[in-house]
Amino acid sequence: MAIRNLLYLLIFLCCTPILAIQQKDTLPVQNGERDSLEIQQLKSTYTEQENWEGLIELYYDAANELFGEREFQAALEQYLKVDSIAQLHKIVNKATIRSIVKRSEISRTAFTQQSSDYAHLLLEEALANAREIDDQESIHYIYLYLADTSGLKGEYEKAKEYIDLALEYFLAHDKKEYEPYIARLYMISTAYYKVNDRIDKAQEAYLKGIAYTREKGNELELAKLLYYYGHFQGGYLGGCKDAKVSLLESKSIYDSLNLTDTYNYERLNRDLADCYLEDSNYHKASEHYRIAYDLKSSLSKKANREVSRRVEAQYQTEKKEQQIALLNAEKELIEQQKVNQRNLLLGGIGVTSLIGVFLFFQYQNRQKTNKKLQELDRLKSNFFANISHEFRTPLTLISGPVEQRINSGELSKTDRRDFEMIQRNSNRLLNLVNQLLDLSKLEAGKYQLMVSRGNLSRLLRAQGEAFQFLATEKEIDYQIEISELEDAWFDKDIIEKITTNLLSNAIKYCDHGGYIRYNAHRENDKVSITITNSSSTLNTEVIEKAFNRFYQQDPQNEGVGIGLSLVEELVQTNGGSVSVNSKLENVIEFIVMLPINKSAFKPHQLVNEPVHSPSVAPDILSSTEPQGEWEDPEEFFEKEDRDILLLVEDHPEVRDLLKNQFSKKYKIVEATNGKEGVKQAMEWVPDLIISDIMMPEMDGLELSKILKTDERTSHIPIILLTARAGEEDQYKGLTTGADAYVTKPFKSKLLQTRVQNLIESRKALRDRYSQEVILKPKDIAITNLDEIFLERVQEVLALKLTESAFSTQEFAEAVGMSRMQLHRKLKALTGLSASEFVRSQRLKLAASLLQKSDANISEIGYQVGFNDPSYFTKCFREAYGVSPSTFSKNKPS
Repeated sequence: MAIRNLLYLLIFLCCTPILAIQQKDTLPVQNGERDSLEIQQLKSTYTEQENWEGLIELYYDAANELFGEREFQAALEQYLKVDSIAQLHKIVNKATIRSIVKRSEISRTAFTQQSSDYAHLLLEEALANAREIDDQESIHYIYLYLADTSGLKGEYEKAKEYIDLALEYFLAHDKKEYEPYIARLYMISTAYYKVNDRIDKAQEAYLKGIAYTREKGNELELAKLLYYYGHFQGGYLGGCKDAKVSLLESKSIYDSLNLTDTYNYERLNRDLADCYLEDSNYHKASEHYRIAYDLKSSLSKKANREVSRRVEAQYQTEKKEQQIALLNAEKELIEQQKVNQRNLLLGGIGVTSLIGVFLFFQYQNRQKTNKKLQELDRLKSNFFANISHEFRTPLTLISGPVEQRINSGELSKTDRRDFEMIQRNSNRLLNLVNQLLDLSKLEAGKYQLMVSRGNLSRLLRAQGEAFQFLATEKEIDYQIEISELEDAWFDKDIIEKITTNLLSNAIKYCDHGGYIRYNAHRENDKVSITITNSSSTLNTEVIEKAFNRFYQQDPQNEGVGIGLSLVEELVQTNGGSVSVNSKLENVIEFIVMLPINKSAFKPHQLVNEPVHSPSVAPDILSSTEPQGEWEDPEEFFEKEDRDILLLVEDHPEVRDLLKNQFSKKYKIVEATNGKEGVKQAMEWVPDLIISDIMMPEMDGLELSKILKTDERTSHIPIILLTARAGEEDQYKGLTTGADAYVTKPFKSKLLQTRVQNLIESRKALRDRYSQEVILKPKDIAITNLDEIFLERVQEVLALKLTESAFSTQEFAEAVGMSRMQLHRKLKALTGLSASEFVRSQRLKLAASLLQKSDANISEIGYQVGFNDPSYFTKCFREAYGVSPSTFSKNKPS
């Protein structure tokens, strides 16, 4: 079932751009022809004339323009205005229906189950409205979208029913604007047949779609269908030969339309490369892989620039709004001054002077206050980012070893339960890192409720049981009483944060050997959650200020932090109340009242996904073992054939964790900062580097930049580790040339897979070398610097290869590297050491001479640099499996 849902999601992702082109629907778009002043005048006119339909079309046109520019948040605000006016005045027309459909499209851009379910509900609402006014075009337009969302919900037969209805209608009416809809419907139907293992019907649907778009002359849709059909032929029919025909035709159309900067074009070239690789046409395969790789990099950079552009636009908008607000404040101040001047003239010059001075200082104080607030906001943002980094590093050190122990298979039932509890709480601690950001969102009014129906008692009980171990350690009498609350509406995230914070404080302040009571029961349409604990450290003053952020009675006692302040904000956002009291001496009681009826929440706060209690599903970790150290790199590469990993990390425990994970399979070299990491990389020339970003002396970004621009180390894959998970940080890392970017805390198996894949991909390039008689730098090089290096190697060999006294030391000096660096560089690019590489080049030259020259075996051996004919014969037999004399007899005629 999960595979089928994923398949439908992939089809949606591939097909969504088809409808993204159709932004203007069938209604006239006038916003682009009017300036903002005229639009404002029209809004005022329509409102005064109560021309609500005209006002709806005005907002709808504005929303479509924003949607076409992919400004979804701004477009959504305009669509919601359309919906509000329509509901208030009971208007149903094409614009109001299409507005609801557009809202469903925006909802699906989140790519979550909740957003897909909500999109489906919106489409059903739009369908009901379209049927109410018997708008057949809109009805079948909505069927197309319902086919998508039904497939994502696993309702495949329902999806097929919508496909057939929509396809029949659009084919019957056969309008130009329907062509993309028809092409998409054929595509969606192929997904239906695939999940039902009806490959023949899927092929038939592809062929119908291709025939239709070919007949209509719609080259764009034909190119898309040909690509997907070629992909289908290669994956399901096993016919790479036929797939190549479809893919080449699709590529030809994309080239003619000059649409060579799209994701489809990148995937198309990748599929062509796979087909050529299967046919052993390595030159063509390499050509298409290079096109796909370059285009993928270009599209990634374009996407990153788009994100930067949006952030900059948002910043400029906020800056402009601040300027407008300041100008309005100044305008209001001027107006007030005019009024004051008129009144003050009647009161006398003395009073006028006093009021003028007062207003001046008031304005000055306001300016100073605004400046202070802006500075505080900046400091708060930096604090959030830094505290997140500090939390994630120790979490990595907790979750890594625990994950290994859970998956070792050596734990008893009791130990496993304890380790799983540790893992569950470390995951919860990771969620608490976001509490600071949550509090900021709450204060800004941007926190969105996600309320769904579920078993609240199960969730509350699971939260309480997570603290049983801590209570046992302090010998606390900890009792839980949760009434049955099976059918309740609540926000799971808010419930977890509220109970976790209150129970953590109860454990923290409860005396050793004291007691805690955790109760929850229904009171009418609300749930009452009560947490009571004994405490001799809290007095009346502390209790009264419990919800004050970072309150600390004196320097010797712990403060309350932000947990209780967050609880108060979350409870209020959820429409509830929280109180604290101390009715008995040395006893503190928190009471939280939260609504649990559906009617207590607004429609946009409701989601349909049922809430389940938390569970733990640990990943499998590889075993580790310690290993010895080689002090000298020269000695090591002659004795050790394992791949070398360089670990650059300033935190010793994180470095030990990484070392334990990789030491069994790889030789480990360590560095404590970026500067030392560069030195070690130059000395050892490792097969791969794992580096943290935030380090003293030199950070990981600078390290990556230096190594990727140095000929000796440009080929080495680099993985950057960081606790900063923002898009801007990832963009900075990747632009330095890093090959991967992993955020802390990381999953061991994921990191190990990344390392293995990068090393294996480099090894795959080495295999090309053995298939070539002469060295081809472009076929072997990983970067432009590698190509320059190999060309210089070729120049040196052209001069020195046939000299029998030519040594690896002389080879290294001629190339401009140390013997170690040359060995590691050649090993990475060709799989051969320096001496093996020279011998291989001599043997390849000898093989060529044996095929073309009439010289005897000994003469050819001397010509290519061997000073011993018998050694030449021995080496040649090892390389080619036959003696030189036998090889020469098979000369081409």
